[in-house]
Order: sequence, then structure tokens, then C-alpha cells
Amino acid sequence: MTHRFFVAPSRVQGDEVHFAEAQVHQLRSVLRLRPGDQVQVFDGTTPYDFAVELGEKFDRGVVVGQRPHAPDPRTRLVVFPALLQRDKFESVLQKLTEVGASAIAPVITARSVVREPPDERRYARWSTILRAASEQSGRGSLPRLLPVTSLTAALGDGQGRLILAYEAERRRELHAALADRPSCVSLYVGPEGGYAVEEVDAARRAGAEVISLGPRVLRTETASPLLAALVLYELGDLSWPVDQQS
Repeated sequence: MTHRFFVAPSRVQGDEVHFAEAQVHQLRSVLRLRPGDQVQVFDGTTPYDFAVELGEKFDRGVVVGQRPHAPDPRTRLVVFPALLQRDKFESVLQKLTEVGASAIAPVITARSVVREPPDERRYARWSTILRAASEQSGRGSLPRLLPVTSLTAALGDGQGRLILAYEAERRRELHAALADRPSCVSLYVGPEGGYAVEEVDAARRAGAEVISLGPRVLRTETASPLLAALVLYELGDLSWPVDQQS
């Protein structure tokens, strides 16, 4: 298995890649790689991974090849999941990154158990989770992590088709909401107790499509990545491009 790392574009200088201090520690002391071993590197801006041969001190390496990485979805997917308790929300961030979300904005709702915005340490940890999930999943970019916001503001910030999952909805399904195949979709998933009726009414007034995810009640940490994956599937964004199928 070849290990994969994200580096900022500024750290790729010609045929040389410069690793951050934490990555040097991981390469040398955690993964116990050796000088001359190869790793994969991506910088979030180029359509391929670099094959990098590690140097003697692990703080830099030399590019010895490149290969296309997994393409990002054509659909721009902005997800507004309700803020949850620590472990649950970290799982949501990880899975949304793996599925292919373009941006993620945590939302405080009327029934949110967690109501305090995270401090800088928490945001830093969330950013680390997004980076690690991007590295693991083979995607070529990191999703944007947006500030915590209210549902009212999130509805105003929504882009493209706005879709809100609501357990009390019985008729409207996702397939119908995506019938005209929008190129940008914003998704809204509520907290453990679900959205308040007033919030759903506000979403409808903001132009959101309120849809059902079926007859079974899903945990919110399940619903967010599931809905994201279903949107990309409906829009044909979970398949390899024809030119990369061989």
C-alpha cells in the first residue's frame, strides 16, 4: 500500500516536494518508512498525484512520476449538517469528504444538543479529519470547511438546488427533486431530534425542496452521507469517467 499525503501547492517546487513537520514525524516515526521509499502526494490543484521518493531527512522528496487521481464530482455539493456531539460530527465530516462534498457548513438548529460554536482547536481537528479523509479516499481536493451558522443563514447561503431531508415528509422523493439534473446542490440534514415544524416551513419559503429519505428513521450521522451519496448517484457522479475506466 502506497501512503498518500496532501501538501499545500507552495510546498511543490519544481520536482521537489517539501513536507510539513508533522508529516516528517508521521513518515519517519509512525509509518517507519525509509529514505528512497515512495509516497503519493497531491496538492489540491493539479489533476494528478505525484509519486515522490523520500529524501534522507524526510523533510523533502523528489517527484519521480505522476498519475491521475480520482476525479471530483461534476456536481458541486454543499452540505449543511446539524452540529452534533463530538464523535458523531467528526464521523459526518469524514464520510462527507469520502463521498465527495465540495463544502461543509455545520448548522445550529432549534433542537441541536450542541449549541456552542467550536473553538480554534476543534476547527483545527476538523480540518485534520477532512485532510486525512481526502488522503485516504483518493480524491484530488479538500472540501471547504465553512463557519458554524444558523439554519436561517444557511438557507440564505444555499447554492443551486436546496434540498432538506425531513422525516415527516411522505410523498416528495429525492429523484423528483433532481429531475432537471442541477449542477449545484445544497443539502440540509437536521439534528437528533429532527427539524422543528417552523424550520421546515422556513425552508419551504426559502425555496428548498423538502424530501423523504424513506419510511425508516435514520440517525442524523447516517442521513448526511447517505443523502450526499444518493444525490451524486442520481446525477451520475459515482461512476468513473469513460476515459479512466480502463
